[in-house]
Amino acid sequence: MKPKEICIIGAGNGGSAIAGDMSLAGHHCRLFEFPEYRENIDPVIASGCIEVTGIARTGTANVHLATTDLAEAVDGAELIMVTTQALAHERTARELAPYLRDGQTVILWPGSGGTLVMRKVWGELGMDRKVVLAEAVTFPYCCRSLNGPGTVNIHRVDGPEILIAALPANKTPAAIAALQGTYATQVKAARSILEPALYNVNIIVHPVGALLNMGRIEFCGGEFYMYKEGITPSVKKVIDAMDHERSNLFEALGYKPYTYTEIFKMCFNMPFEDFAATSSKGPFNMQDRYVTEDIPMGTSLTVSLARKAGVATPTYNAIVHLASVVNDTKYYQVGRTVENLNLDAWSLVELDEYLQTGVLQTGKSPFDRIMAG
Repeated sequence: MKPKEICIIGAGNGGSAIAGDMSLAGHHCRLFEFPEYRENIDPVIASGCIEVTGIARTGTANVHLATTDLAEAVDGAELIMVTTQALAHERTARELAPYLRDGQTVILWPGSGGTLVMRKVWGELGMDRKVVLAEAVTFPYCCRSLNGPGTVNIHRVDGPEILIAALPANKTPAAIAALQGTYATQVKAARSILEPALYNVNIIVHPVGALLNMGRIEFCGGEFYMYKEGITPSVKKVIDAMDHERSNLFEALGYKPYTYTEIFKMCFNMPFEDFAATSSKGPFNMQDRYVTEDIPMGTSLTVSLARKAGVATPTYNAIVHLASVVNDTKYYQVGRTVENLNLDAWSLVELDEYLQTGVLQTGKSPFDRIMAG
């Protein structure tokens, strides 16, 4: 197969794993990092390579390009893979817009509804290039940079049924086709981006595991393994309650719901207990992304959709409230919600129509009203 030209945005653990593994697979990878985080990429710029260890392809991966120049990284790329935290999706959309070209495919690993953010931003900017935009429920790997930037250890390859969907969903086959030779065999088409967005297992287990163990986390000074010691039977009951509320939401939206156990197996091809046995240390405080990213991005999005659908989510609400108190931040107000995405005026039927086709029956983009002011 002809090598693909792949741009990876974000040189953290996930971005380094994709750039390293795909380079070892023979693809031409351009790894980009925002200038203020250049410590993540400086060693790769200097050496031109990433040292990959673990269970996937291993060895010295020669990266085609490592840069803090986004235009240089995007130019000529067939696939653009966004591996930043969800908190950076809006910025990424704005900075990407001038450089996108017809025929490119942008995949968010993972999304947590980030496709909705990107379409909103691109609508505001009048970005009219014909780009396929999709998001997945999780990363293709579980990985850590154990020896610092320029290295990555891949200790699990995820799949084989990572949920993925394009926005609009009628472009999902095109997104999967664009992944041929990379991750096409690890993904499964979802009904819409709501499935990968809301089924990200982290937006339940991370906040619950962190917040219900906050005393232990703050006392132990970093010696804490959430999956191994923090998911006790009582904590698991809270996870199960949120899982039930999410299932009620999907039923109200007309979807056949998956259980937390089913999603875990689809993503990681192993039961939760086996995953926990090999999990990494953390979180280390209440300012960790387990709270500061997963609560406003995924948990709040779930709550906002449930309010629109008239579905009660008392456990989700309690977790969002608890995080807001602990960090003195009104996470729902600042989070990724239907209100903040300018989707609140639509009916559920109109929302589904947009998710499937990208337009309403008027034939206009639903973001025309945003661009009109």
